[in-house]
Amino acid sequence: MDLNRSYEEQLTDFLKTHPYKDVAIKGANFHYLLCGNGDTTLIFLVGGMGLSFLYMPYITALESEYRILTFDYPYEHDDNAGLTDSISGLLEHLNITKGILIGSSYGGYVAQMFARKYPEQTNGLCLFSTASLSEKTVNELKTKYQKKAPLLLWILRHVPYSWLKPVMIRSCMRMAKNSTPEVYSYTKDLFRFIYRDYTRKLDLHMTNLLIDLMNQTPCTPEVFAYLRGRVLLILPENDESFTPEMQKDLIGMMPESVIVEGVDSGHISTLIKVERYVEEIRRFIKTVL
Repeated sequence: MDLNRSYEEQLTDFLKTHPYKDVAIKGANFHYLLCGNGDTTLIFLVGGMGLSFLYMPYITALESEYRILTFDYPYEHDDNAGLTDSISGLLEHLNITKGILIGSSYGGYVAQMFARKYPEQTNGLCLFSTASLSEKTVNELKTKYQKKAPLLLWILRHVPYSWLKPVMIRSCMRMAKNSTPEVYSYTKDLFRFIYRDYTRKLDLHMTNLLIDLMNQTPCTPEVFAYLRGRVLLILPENDESFTPEMQKDLIGMMPESVIVEGVDSGHISTLIKVERYVEEIRRFIKTVL
């Protein structure tokens, strides 16, 4: 993370040398980036923002050692079952037999749903700032969203989107309230850049995917037994989105996982503590896998 340059400047330079491609898989249109070198493929699954370019600093740090795939979630699927099926098809199309799934926040849920359904394509998991899909969590999601979901979707469809963007930026910035002035300024620049071109269509798409989580069949530890010792969990302190109880629940779901705790900056740590996360990913792959 370069605090001396705007995020837009860094992304513009990145895209000049890392062009995305487009392909239709099982009726879903993927906007994807495949780059890097190495025998091991890292599959980065983005969180609730739905913008895969947010993994830019991870890609530049790791592409000399690993082959890397990331992509935006195709609009054709507003349900997670369809999304995971299409991701499997994308891997087949790109001749990726197995990969290590790396997911933060909602991306961590996607990684778990994919690993449950497609173990033959999953070589390991790196889960950051996320929770399990245990029966307890699924029930909590139902309690939290089942009644609120229709109203939330109505607001996203009908309220002028220009009115909603400032509210969303303020909400995101609350996660950076305890950061240094330099990090706070960088984070503010990042979210202003994101929401400048963020669309109602994308917001509705990601919201539908998040709401659909409460419709998932709960996972059990037995589902992930084949990944024993092949899971990295980075669980930041003071995560505004996932409580210590939810983190403990995730640890119980993943047998003999490698656990990294004590990372500060809360839920946005994946955006501003990139060097630490990259270090842990590299160590995990070299020592465990």
